[in-house]
Amino acid sequence: MAGMGKRMAGGLIVAAAVAAALVPVPPAWVDEHYGRGWFPAAQRTLTAISNAVPFALIDALILAAAGAVLAGAASVLRAPRGRRMAMLLRRAGQCAVAASLTYLVFLATWGANYRRPPVTALLDFDDGRVTSAAVVALNETAIGELARLRPGLPQGAAGWGDSRTIAAGLLPALDTGTALLRLPGPVRAGRPKSTLLDFYFTRAGVSGMTDPFFLETLLASNLLPFELPAVIAHEWGHLAGFARESDASFFGLLVCLHGNDAAQYSAWLDIFERTLIARDRDGRRAVLTRLPAAVRADLQAMAARSERDQVRAVSVVAWRTYDTYLRSQRVESGVRNYGEVVRLMAGTRFQPGWRPALRQAR
Repeated sequence: MAGMGKRMAGGLIVAAAVAAALVPVPPAWVDEHYGRGWFPAAQRTLTAISNAVPFALIDALILAAAGAVLAGAASVLRAPRGRRMAMLLRRAGQCAVAASLTYLVFLATWGANYRRPPVTALLDFDDGRVTSAAVVALNETAIGELARLRPGLPQGAAGWGDSRTIAAGLLPALDTGTALLRLPGPVRAGRPKSTLLDFYFTRAGVSGMTDPFFLETLLASNLLPFELPAVIAHEWGHLAGFARESDASFFGLLVCLHGNDAAQYSAWLDIFERTLIARDRDGRRAVLTRLPAAVRADLQAMAARSERDQVRAVSVVAWRTYDTYLRSQRVESGVRNYGEVVRLMAGTRFQPGWRPALRQAR
């Protein structure tokens, strides 16, 4: 009877996961009851717990999962020859239940944010504003801001402080960004952490990740100091409930634009690189010559870092895998969603001081 009960429980878990994956739920309902109900409190609790631990909890989870898989495989190999198929089927069933339970936890802790309306539902956004001229104008603004900000910032890496110092400097701006978009706050900032996944991050060209189970902020070890504010704020955008990469980037840029000079510089450096796409090859060369030498040096350092660390084969596999993952979570543009933050910046009406106009009050 106990075995029958376990099988029934396992079957219910698998059925619940399949239903959760396939049954459509109105985005407005998810936003109201999950995004503005359950998730903010869960985020603050889980991130507070993970912040108290000096190592990445997801590393422990990955190691535990790998150990369980190896133990299961060993049990199949050690089974008597006539019992191996039965043992294999039993372990396969257990894997299906474990995967289903993991998926349900993923949805509860963070994953259901993919089913909320995009950030454009909050903003006074119009696709008609997204023109080449608008993107070029944004690029010109970035040039001016980079030239204004760079002279007052440290020349060497040591003067910027470590990731925790930079994150601490972003905290007031995190509250500002949350208030500007009228999100349910406060958002609990994630403590920047290193991870065992760093070997993969640096070779795949991944700058960071938000752990969707413990809601912790993970960073690649090869990020340059002036990149850190924008990357940290982007990951905090995920903690704020923005699952789509473009939406998290928009939130991250908004946070940085209301931060200190280092944060603003990091944001404008990111915006400059992204908006260069609106210029032809000669235009890009001409623009680069207009930048102060220190800004050009920062851009060259970023390019050299990628050239040194990134492995093309790993990067291609990583981004194709992530593209498949994003599409499975109903992000139709896949990894192209990263670049869509330019569309958001150009199509949103901003009030003075880079305060985004909202579509409607909440």
